[in-house]
Formats: sequence, C-alpha cells, structure tokens
Amino acid sequence: MELSTPAAMPFTREAALKMLKWGAEPSTSPYSHKQIAEWCDRFWCKYLDVDAEPEIESLLPILTDVETQWDLYLANTYSLEELRAKNFEEEQMSTEWFRDWLQQLA
Repeated sequence: MELSTPAAMPFTREAALKMLKWGAEPSTSPYSHKQIAEWCDRFWCKYLDVDAEPEIESLLPILTDVETQWDLYLANTYSLEELRAKNFEEEQMSTEWFRDWLQQLA
C-alpha cells in the first residue's frame, strides 16, 4: 500500500486535536482517515527516542492507537490481495473511535 500525500500539519497538541476532530467529522476534513493515521504515525515516530514535554508525551499513546487501529481495521476488513491493490483514501474507520480518542485527551 502506498503512502498518501502527507498531511501538512505541525506536530503539536493543537494539531493533534484538530486531526482527531477531523477524523470524527470526515465531511469537514481536508484529510482522509488514511492521511490522519499516517500523520499520527509520523508524529509518534518523531518522539520515539526523545524525552518529550508532558503535553506531547500524553498524546503519544493515542497517536499510536490511531495508527494501530487503522492497520487492524484494514487487515480485518480486506483480503491480502485487496490490501496490496487498493489505496484506501476513501476508507473510513468508525468516527466513534475518533470521538473516544478526543475524550481521552480532554
């Protein structure tokens, strides 16, 4: 599966909250759930070997969960052949999951 065009958002708490809100309301989002999951993964990887300030540190488990749940959702929904062939830009996870992640950060 190819990567999407990267979401042009900074790696900040405010941006993370905005991305999760867009995930919860995909009709208002400039980014697909795929792009949001990939952004969450890049954010998490940026702080993988760094002692982050507490406001960033508290985000990391949620960001990891977004990316992990995206992968699990696709793996549990599509065959191996489909996973190799499709781009998944139009695919959406449950918006309820995004609302739950937002609630965890409130």
